[in-house]
Amino acid sequence: MKAPDKVYVKKERDNVTFSLSVQYDNGGDVFIRKDALLEWLKNKIKEGYEANIMTNQIANLAYKDVIDKLNSL
Repeated sequence: MKAPDKVYVKKERDNVTFSLSVQYDNGGDVFIRKDALLEWLKNKIKEGYEANIMTNQIANLAYKDVIDKLNSL
């Protein structure tokens, strides 16, 4: 079973009790799975190369910088 891409976490009382939802927005903080972001970024780079629009080195480096940062977390 694949892990959800987003998880909603809400503090209920005294910052001790938490409500967790993987199916709907419970009004809490949203956390996005790191692997989901990495997959999206890598696909964006691939799409750019395939469409011959990834010629801007700054954009390419920015995507790679984000990937490197996420991998370091």
